[in-house]
Amino acid sequence: MEQTTSFAYKIINFFMTVSGFEAYALILGVLFICGMGVPIPEDITLISAGLLAGQGKISFEGAMIAGLIGVMIGDTILFMIGQKYGRAVFNWPVFNKIFTPARITKAELQIQTHARKICFAARFMPGLRAAIFLTAGIMKVPFRTFFFQDGVAALISVPVWIYLGYWFSDKIDQVIELAKDINIIIGVIIVSAVLGFIYYNRKKKLRHSS
Repeated sequence: MEQTTSFAYKIINFFMTVSGFEAYALILGVLFICGMGVPIPEDITLISAGLLAGQGKISFEGAMIAGLIGVMIGDTILFMIGQKYGRAVFNWPVFNKIFTPARITKAELQIQTHARKICFAARFMPGLRAAIFLTAGIMKVPFRTFFFQDGVAALISVPVWIYLGYWFSDKIDQVIELAKDINIIIGVIIVSAVLGFIYYNRKKKLRHSS
């Protein structure tokens, strides 16, 4: 946990050294890298964008637009790579290190059963997000389904993180702790929703079989 917090501080401190055009370019670049599966926390990147806006180094609207564009570009390119090259991408030198067999197996199982729901939920699943979008492309999930579901999820998640950084721009310690709490809450909500959905489906099947 301490290592994670230290890494978050390093990311934030790095962002605080830029402003204006450089800041927008950095936000877009880092979010693109996050979308490609590189383990840089997307939430901390978006919080940093909010902090920059709160400190007047960029506009709030600009932070929001850069955040939305950045996450959608990374996700979309990853999906399209999977769609075009198929399973061959898992043999690529960079991708075979990022996308482990365990992650791919989990992603495939989720997509096979609930493609539409998982493309929405993936935005709130940092450890599996990139693997799910890549695998969704490989498994030929319709682009419209992927883009709409991911876009709706981004319209929820991106403003939350940017607002958090914006409103606590002078309290970096507090914003990092809040980010941890929010991630825990999101995790609990997702797990509860999945369990509830499984329970509902089983009850439905039992009613039909009786």
